[in-house]
Amino acid sequence: MTENNEKEYVTIDLLWIRLKNELNEGAKTMQKLYFEPAWDKTIAPADRERITNHFHQQTKRLQGGVHLSFLISARNHKGEQLITVLIHNFEDVNARLHNTVISYYEQGEQLANATFSLPCEIAGNTSMPWTFIFSEANKTKADPQYMIWN
Repeated sequence: MTENNEKEYVTIDLLWIRLKNELNEGAKTMQKLYFEPAWDKTIAPADRERITNHFHQQTKRLQGGVHLSFLISARNHKGEQLITVLIHNFEDVNARLHNTVISYYEQGEQLANATFSLPCEIAGNTSMPWTFIFSEANKTKADPQYMIWN
């Protein structure tokens, strides 16, 4: 084997290793959509489809970290603001929202600011829908750790 042939093999081997590593990286970070069991049992098919479509759109443009992407705003019978989001955890490790301050904005104006603790963790590389209830009981003036923009 000549020196040129050896260089070609080494170059091809290095390219192959780089390609395999890139493919493996892509496979590791594939984002999944997860519905908590209570959601999974009760969600209407049309809502599931809308959330799934939103998930596919958002995961194309977001990356890294934890993001809250707005889905729906409503008010309950107590007048509390209900904000449904997709929580995107683009990290490899589980995310936990415990005593976490979250603000809700519409047209650039802050409408609500409250503290939340989720009863579950968001698995790494997973997105899941969640409804935050902004009420007088969890209202705060603390600086938000996350913001929901509508």
